[in-house]
Amino acid sequence: MTAVAVDAGIYEKSGGKILLGLTAILLAWRFWVVPHMGVTLYVDEAQYWTWAQHLDWGYFSKPPGVAALIAVSTALFGDGLLGVKALGMLCYPLTAAACWAIARRLYDARVAFWSALAVLTLPIFAWLGLFVSTDALLTLFWALALWAYLRALDSDTWSDWLLLGVVCGLGLLSKYTMAAWLGAAFLHLLVFHRHRLASPKPWLAAGLALAILGPNLWWNITHDFPTLKHTADITLNRKAGGGLKALGEFWAAQWGAFGPVLGSVFFILLFQVRKSWSDERTRLLLWFALPLWAVVSAQAFKSTANANWAAPAFAPAAIAVVAWLLQRGKQRLLIAGIALNVALIGVAYHWPLVLAAVDVQKQAKMNFYARAQGWDDLGRQLKPLLQAHPDAVLIADNRTLLAHMLYEVRDLKPAAASWNPAGIASDHYKLTTDLRPYVGRDAILIREDPVDDEFTRRFAASERLGVLQARLPGGAARTMNVYLLRDFKGY
Repeated sequence: MTAVAVDAGIYEKSGGKILLGLTAILLAWRFWVVPHMGVTLYVDEAQYWTWAQHLDWGYFSKPPGVAALIAVSTALFGDGLLGVKALGMLCYPLTAAACWAIARRLYDARVAFWSALAVLTLPIFAWLGLFVSTDALLTLFWALALWAYLRALDSDTWSDWLLLGVVCGLGLLSKYTMAAWLGAAFLHLLVFHRHRLASPKPWLAAGLALAILGPNLWWNITHDFPTLKHTADITLNRKAGGGLKALGEFWAAQWGAFGPVLGSVFFILLFQVRKSWSDERTRLLLWFALPLWAVVSAQAFKSTANANWAAPAFAPAAIAVVAWLLQRGKQRLLIAGIALNVALIGVAYHWPLVLAAVDVQKQAKMNFYARAQGWDDLGRQLKPLLQAHPDAVLIADNRTLLAHMLYEVRDLKPAAASWNPAGIASDHYKLTTDLRPYVGRDAILIREDPVDDEFTRRFAASERLGVLQARLPGGAARTMNVYLLRDFKGY
């Protein structure tokens, strides 16, 4: 028996067990880190939590997938920090499992093992794995859809095509970006498997995906298309900026999101695109990665783009990178790349300890967790003020404040509304809440700035209850003004 055969046998017999063990260790690390980082929820997480309290088929900025995920997660694990995040954190290990299945089908057990391990330890997934977001579900369904697509191509059975339709439909309910996967799949069939388009099976799969999305589309119709308008506004962003500098920054972020070694190999694949394209398996993997990067790159060049907007593309791309390295006998380089990524993850996960070691004056500038710090302290200070006025409506003219405070005082379940005299639905709370039914009621106003005539003239009297302040690392502080406004007169 050859050394290669023995090596392959090890991956066949023990690869799954080793991956499960490493996944358990990584998850245990992640679940320990989250409550020890000195953070609470980010604003989007807090907002998604409020969505989960009122399940619906749609929301202002996103389809309902993330709200349903949090609702299930909190039902199982409670409303605490980990309870909100738990199922979202599990999505990335499940994505790694899907990548294992993809690589196993395309290559062998060895490539499958290292692909799953690479995906588990990608810096972008390790970072996103600390939070609950629409990217978690989208990335999972993107990978699952590719696996289901390969099954459908191989078997051509009704069940596998319908499975693909279900996965794509759930992906669309997670984030509309899943439509890019459907577009890539259609073009792949058109170019390489045109005869399949003569069959009703792929069309039925697409129809099933749209049927699953249907309730969300109906919700948008009945609410004047807020999600679709918001998505279009982001996609067709007209803000100044962009250009080559923004594009360069985006791709530098993508390189870092891969990790230095794997990111460099990926760029080699791109520079050798003609050669890479000649391998059918590499071509298929890049086919479901590059179009999304192209779209987001165009967005970056036009205005700006966040690194996570292309997160799903990393799953198939990572498999292509791993296969390229192993096919060329560069397993040691692959191991070094994964080890370096783990080291980078450790730095990110324990960044508060790094901050503590630097000059105090630099801490505020270097603290990329600052956006999620201090809100729990402000909530603790706000709670007794709300308890002293239990009939008052909690109001804010700021989505961030309202989302965070509704989560931090969740046990009180206060009546709440967004301040919106213009009646313009510019965020979730302005769309779904209305202060007008509370005419004659008192209100607790939370605001970053002091109150002004915009508020006081619509109430019989106003009283400043306090200025709440939460200290952040590095000497910075988060401040919130609180006012009692008596007898709402209406807008």
